[in-house]
Amino acid sequence: MNDPEKLAAHNRKIAKNMMQSVFELASDLAGLGIFPEQAAKSRNAMPIHQRLGQIQQAIEQLRADLATLRGPYLGQQLQGLGVNQTSKNLQLHIGSGPYILDGWINLDIFPAQLSTNVLWGLPFTNGQCRYVFLSHLLEHLFYPTDAMGLLKEIHRVLEPGGIVRIVVPDIEQCLRAYQENNAAFFEQRVEHWGAGDGNATRLEHFLSYAGAGPDPAWLFEAHKFGYDFETLERALQRAGFKTIHRSQFMGSEHAALRVDEHSQVASAKFGDNYYSLFVEAQKE
Repeated sequence: MNDPEKLAAHNRKIAKNMMQSVFELASDLAGLGIFPEQAAKSRNAMPIHQRLGQIQQAIEQLRADLATLRGPYLGQQLQGLGVNQTSKNLQLHIGSGPYILDGWINLDIFPAQLSTNVLWGLPFTNGQCRYVFLSHLLEHLFYPTDAMGLLKEIHRVLEPGGIVRIVVPDIEQCLRAYQENNAAFFEQRVEHWGAGDGNATRLEHFLSYAGAGPDPAWLFEAHKFGYDFETLERALQRAGFKTIHRSQFMGSEHAALRVDEHSQVASAKFGDNYYSLFVEAQKE
C-alpha cells in the first residue's frame, strides 16, 4: 500500500475494529466471571490475567513508540508553515476538516495543513495566538476530561486580549424542539446529516446529537457530549476565561472571526434559526 492517505486510513480502520473488540472482550469477561481463569488452570494454559497483561503491555509499548515521533512530526510541519517559537498573532483553526481558512493555521487529524491530535496539547508556546476558531469539534471530545484539556490549552496559547470562537450543536434548542414536538426541526436536520434508516424518533435524534450511546467502533467520530450556553460558559470559566458571551451566526465583533460561513455544519439552519450555539471568550 503506497498511498500514504490510504495507509493512514487503513491503520485507523484497524484501530476502530480494536475498539469494538476490546469492548466485546470486556463484556465477555464480565459475563464469564472467574470461569475463564478456572478453565485455563484446568488446561495448564496461560492465565487470562497474564494474557490480558501482555496485550495491554503491547498497546502501551506501541503508544510509547508513537509518542517519540510527535516532536519531529510536528516540528517538521511547523517549519513548513514558517512558524517558530517567536511567531506571534497567529490565527488557529482547530478541527478544520476540508474547510481551509486563508491566513489561518488549519489544524486537524491527518491529512491536514497541520496534522495532529489535540489531545497531545497544542504545539505552540504561551500567548502565540491572537484568534482561535473551532466549529463542531468540542462535542467530539469527552467532557470534562478531554474537552477541558483542550480549552485550557486554547487559553494558554492565546495572547492577552485574544479571542476564541466556539461553535457547537445547540442542545438546549434541540431539547426544546423535542419537548414541543417541532417536526420541522428534526425533518430539516435529517436533510443536513441523515438519520440512519430515515425512521429515527425524536428521542433518537436528540440523544445521538447530545452524545449518548455512541457505538465503540464509531467512538472517534461520534458526539460524546452536548452543550447549552450555561454549560459551555462554565467550562470556559474553569479553563481561565472571564469574559464570555453568546454570539450569533457571523455575528462576531471581530472581522477576523466572521468565518462561520466557511463551516458547512455551522451554516446549517431550519427556518430562520441555526442549529448551532455560537460563543466567544476573551483571555484577560
